[in-house]
Amino acid sequence: MALATFILANLVRDRRASINVATAAALTMLIGSAALAVDVGSFYLDRRKLQGIADAAALAAADRPGDERAAAARIIAANCSCNIVIASLTPGTYSPDPTIDAERRFSAGGWSPNAVRIRLTRDRPMFFGRFLTGRDDTVISASATGARRGYAAFSLGSRVAAVRGGLPNALLSSLTGSQVNLSVMDYNALASTDIDLLAFSDALRSGMHADVLTFGQTLDTQATLPQVLSALSKSTTDGQVASVVGRMADTALPRSLLPSRAIDLGPRSSSIRIDPANPVKVNALSLLRSMLLLANADRQVDLSVASALPGGSGVNVALLIGDPPADSPLIAVTDDRQVIVRTAQVRLKLETRVATPLASVEIPVFAELGSASARITDIDCQAGNGSAVTLGITTSPATLAIGKVADADFRDMRRPIDPAPAKLLKLPLASIDGTAELTLSDLDQKPAGFSRDEIERGTVKTVESSGLVAGAAKSLADRVELKATVLGVGLNAKALTALVGDALGLAAPVLDDVLESVTSTLGVHIGEADARVNALRCGRAKLV
Repeated sequence: MALATFILANLVRDRRASINVATAAALTMLIGSAALAVDVGSFYLDRRKLQGIADAAALAAADRPGDERAAAARIIAANCSCNIVIASLTPGTYSPDPTIDAERRFSAGGWSPNAVRIRLTRDRPMFFGRFLTGRDDTVISASATGARRGYAAFSLGSRVAAVRGGLPNALLSSLTGSQVNLSVMDYNALASTDIDLLAFSDALRSGMHADVLTFGQTLDTQATLPQVLSALSKSTTDGQVASVVGRMADTALPRSLLPSRAIDLGPRSSSIRIDPANPVKVNALSLLRSMLLLANADRQVDLSVASALPGGSGVNVALLIGDPPADSPLIAVTDDRQVIVRTAQVRLKLETRVATPLASVEIPVFAELGSASARITDIDCQAGNGSAVTLGITTSPATLAIGKVADADFRDMRRPIDPAPAKLLKLPLASIDGTAELTLSDLDQKPAGFSRDEIERGTVKTVESSGLVAGAAKSLADRVELKATVLGVGLNAKALTALVGDALGLAAPVLDDVLESVTSTLGVHIGEADARVNALRCGRAKLV
């Protein structure tokens, strides 16, 4: 017993070789940690490689709408033969709206997806970690989202103006403040020529000696009408168009305007150089009249138009062009479905006189054309025969009336007009008062789709109001209410009212012709909206 106690006491006091025991215990933990570090480091490197492949696959898939999975598979096969699996591939729509949380900007599905979210997985064998976890492999994954941003340029009121007598020249002369004498060939040249908005912005920048500005900053700088017209003439390769617009620039009054009120370059605003491979083409005549309308906003234009009415002295036209609504250009480059393009608001007063065997009948016609509007509802970059760009177009109300409008009320575009009954016939002992009103209203948005070929050809599509579109003056004449007054007493004097009714019927076709000619020259039409998609660019995909 004593011997055992002695041996045990010596063993407790003996410190020799204790380090070997501690080392043996620690070595097991050290080897395990090193093995785990090797596996974790290897997993990290493999996951980074898988993430790179996922990024590339997402970009490839987003760039190939309709062929997303095959495009992603080609990228995977080209980068690794390591059993990568496409766990999920979801086409959807990505909105870059900064007010939306980043994780909610992608939504699966949609009518025309512009993004793809992909998730890749791979079985990765474990080396030393299997001794600690009991597993031979583990699954690593990576996901990425690629989005493609395309933009379209679109405009309203781009119908070719009809050349009818001297009215277009008279109107253009009044808008420029000079004498304009364009031939039919001149009009045809303007109507058949396209101008690159970037080339126009570059020429305007040079004319203003502002070479340090971007194209967007250039358009947002106040210019004069001669500077704008000169830039338009220098931005075309058509010699006849350059000559025609150049002559107008030499004689135009130096009225000030801000081109950005009519043109919104959107994603091209930051450009400083022309890109011949990606022009933004607009019709030369459309661009010309947009600048003229802008320079004449809230300025009354008076015209006198000769007519074929018997004994008539002609038709006097008073024209008032409203200032464009804020943030609503006439031409826009955008992929934002909230950007709205509007045509100019126009007021017209037409006063004419028709001589009859008994008396002279005066016919005052008032027209207010509300601004039609359009916005992009869809951009589809997938190759095919369907619509690449779809516009939603609304034709706002247009009012036509036979009645009297005070000059002060006519010139105030902010005040609604309520035409009063007009004295159509005035004799020493009798008079005829008349009034009629016609409102065209179609506030429902109508779609207009444009294929790639139609965009390339510069096709113009017209959306018509469901109300009356043509024959406005004749319709007014058909519904006019006449009241005869003889010796101050209201009577139904059939002879006099028949006389006035015949005169209205005679004048209606002439007034319709004047209305159509004036509105066609301005690019604003009664109850109609003319739309054109000027350019489409489907940009390269980016990671989002």
